[in-house]
Amino acid sequence: MKLGVFTFSLYSHLYRRSISHLSSSFSSVSQSYPNVFLSQFFSLVKTLTQNPRNFRALSQLDSLLSHTLSFDSVTSVSVIEGLCRLKKLNRAKSLLLHLKDNLKVSPYFAFSLMFDCLVKDGKVDDVEVQWDEISNGCGMNLSDYVIHVCKFGELDEIKDVYERVLMGCRVLRRQSYVALIGVLCRYNEGSIAKSMLHEMYCRGFKIDVITYIVIFQCLCRNGDLDSADYVLRKMVKDGFDVDVCIYGSFMYGLCKLAKFREANKLFNKLMNRDCFSGSKAELLKEGRRVIFQLNYEGVIPEMMVYEIYFRSLCAVGKLDDAEVLLMKMMKKNTVAQVCVYGSFIKALFRAGREEDALKFFRVECKKGLVCSDELARYVFEQQCRKGAVDNAMEIFNGFSRKGMFSNSVVHCNCLLDSLWGDGRIMEAERHFEQMKNGELAPPNSATYRLMACGYCNWGNIRKGVDIYEEMLSKSIPIDGCIYEAVVTSLCKQGWVAEAYKHLDSMTRNGTTVSYRVWKRMFHSLSSDREQIFD
Repeated sequence: MKLGVFTFSLYSHLYRRSISHLSSSFSSVSQSYPNVFLSQFFSLVKTLTQNPRNFRALSQLDSLLSHTLSFDSVTSVSVIEGLCRLKKLNRAKSLLLHLKDNLKVSPYFAFSLMFDCLVKDGKVDDVEVQWDEISNGCGMNLSDYVIHVCKFGELDEIKDVYERVLMGCRVLRRQSYVALIGVLCRYNEGSIAKSMLHEMYCRGFKIDVITYIVIFQCLCRNGDLDSADYVLRKMVKDGFDVDVCIYGSFMYGLCKLAKFREANKLFNKLMNRDCFSGSKAELLKEGRRVIFQLNYEGVIPEMMVYEIYFRSLCAVGKLDDAEVLLMKMMKKNTVAQVCVYGSFIKALFRAGREEDALKFFRVECKKGLVCSDELARYVFEQQCRKGAVDNAMEIFNGFSRKGMFSNSVVHCNCLLDSLWGDGRIMEAERHFEQMKNGELAPPNSATYRLMACGYCNWGNIRKGVDIYEEMLSKSIPIDGCIYEAVVTSLCKQGWVAEAYKHLDSMTRNGTTVSYRVWKRMFHSLSSDREQIFD
């Protein structure tokens, strides 16, 4: 990445000023900081990148860096970035130590600087070695950081960790590999999760049944049935029992690939109970899907077989076939689970057949075979996603009076999200107040995120900041989405000084903000501006 990412041109007019003042006390510089200090520093880095032997620039850089103990967190991180570009890693590491110990930034943020800045081109083992030199026994290591990224990181951060791990790593614990596989599968990155599974296997780690099932289900969702079959064969060879969820996942994969003939064959196989007895690993044949060679040790209820096939057809929009199957199910004495009816409602909404979905809902409620309250949840959620806010609110209010939705923060947040999406700010505020005063389910961190980001997205930055500060005062967890919304929105309004203040506070207080997220926020301070502060 070129040094221009720091937008040096924005500071060029300041650099034309004489920097003979560098020998004076740092206080005079810090008063005009960062519109003098950072412009001087970035310009020096640019000069030294072009000519590392420019002794005048090196002397000026030394003078600037003589005041590192006076730097705030934003300055420190910015200078670390610049020093890394100049390959002055010992100085960068010293400043990182100051950032961690004196400014008390989160160890995870400090580690992300080490991972993505100081040792960004090295192996992860090198990151661990460098971290050990400055950690002072802070109690976290590379494995802890990997698990942290899996919990809070963005997909590009997770993929970067994955790629670095595949370069070779001796120090990761088993839990880190499991966490990487789990989060990659959550993002439906089945192919690279499979590579991580292979890496884990090669390093001699025991692979538990949950890890196998998670990656198997992900591969089925992706329609990668060859890889899913490979994983299933490994499961059988390792002696794991195969339960009904394996059949359901593979059934979905077949339907997704429009292999309806095979899907129907699997359905009939399960209905006829014709799995051959005792499917041991040594009896598995090559060239034939493992799923058709298995024997489920338990007895799969007939209704469950209907359900997994029906829900797979609904998921891929095969509504006519699903409806025929539903009619057959309804002729059975056993009533299907409410999720079966919900799957059909969701499929109808996805196909744009809202009226049919509502008609189906009303008919089934009138029959009384399933709980109308539970079925209403599916209609409500789909109307929220479709932007039919009034219809969703009508259902919400009706069932809230019965005490149904009032205790579900998930559904309260679903309606709140729809109100913001439709620009109905006053109603969103009223809904939020009802949650806070106990009329509805109490708000959680996701509720506050919706409010903070909603205000910022609709231009009411001041209220967005108020929500953010309320979260701080109540110790409500704040994620990178809120941080970024607040800082970028303030910058768009031209309130760059306040944005800078919040970025400094976030850097010191945030526990879920990585260096990459920080860098995006920092760039918003100077993007398309001639200077940072007026």
